[in-house]
Amino acid sequence: MLQVLQALNKWEKREFDYGDADCCQFAAFVVKELTGHDYISSFNYDSVESATEIIKSNGNLKKTVSSVLGEPSKDYHKLPDGSPALVNYNGSELMGIKLGKNIVCLTKNGFAQIGMKHIVAGWPICLK
Repeated sequence: MLQVLQALNKWEKREFDYGDADCCQFAAFVVKELTGHDYISSFNYDSVESATEIIKSNGNLKKTVSSVLGEPSKDYHKLPDGSPALVNYNGSELMGIKLGKNIVCLTKNGFAQIGMKHIVAGWPICLK
């Protein structure tokens, strides 16, 4: 868990901005810090419209993430800390990182810890 906390602390606080500081960029940043792999570099977007277009071209956010990370775990409640996870919270899909019994997500209002009951999918990572 220490590596995950260190990665979270490296995230520089800035205004929510699609393509720079959004939920997917945040999750990808932490995964890169933990694994050394940059999974999001092939997705270039700078607005909600261009992000939505990428997601729609893959079918949905789960399929978009799966196109990069592979199939999600069937047992996502046992994901190791630091693993990227997709949650559905108040009708919105958000990417985040599993930490303890929550998923930490970046929202337009800052960080949110969302309970595991909202998880839709998760992708286990191997720490470097």
